[in-house]
Amino acid sequence: MRGNLLRRIEVSLFLAGFACLGTALWAVSERTWFQWRYRDMDFAPALAGAKSPRAGPLGRIEIPSVGVNAVILDGVEGKTLRRGVGHLPGTAYPGESGSRVVLAAHRDTFFRGLRHVNVGDTVRLVVPGLIAVYQIERTEVVKPWQTEVLLPADDDVLTLLTCFPFNYVGSAPDRFVVQARRVG
Repeated sequence: MRGNLLRRIEVSLFLAGFACLGTALWAVSERTWFQWRYRDMDFAPALAGAKSPRAGPLGRIEIPSVGVNAVILDGVEGKTLRRGVGHLPGTAYPGESGSRVVLAAHRDTFFRGLRHVNVGDTVRLVVPGLIAVYQIERTEVVKPWQTEVLLPADDDVLTLLTCFPFNYVGSAPDRFVVQARRVG
């Protein structure tokens, strides 16, 4: 009887482990497939300047110095952030001038490389009809309720947002913010 109970526990733990592994593999394969599908996309000039929420990729973010290279999607919902870097609604769209663009991604996926950014590094946003180049001016760690880093700006500013600390297990208590200003 005791052996039978142990066998059931063993099978249950095996199945639970298998389910966790399957979920992780699904998430990685979905992210990889989505990025691969749109990696060489020619962002149609017809989308340039549109102000409404957009379906599909808005563009691509590239930070060569730290290996960040990902598709930008509209919104910051869970499904969006599983597939790419999210554009925060209510902020300027990538490529628009005269205000703040805010992009967010998970610290353990698309913004993993942000832990190594330095002041002066270059960030490129490749969007319909335009390549916008930004230079990183500062980084900081803030609490989730410190939203002043998201307020509109008078000039072309890019804010990148992810959770912090980078090696934290679980829901991280702080936010890592990268501020960059458009150049050229």
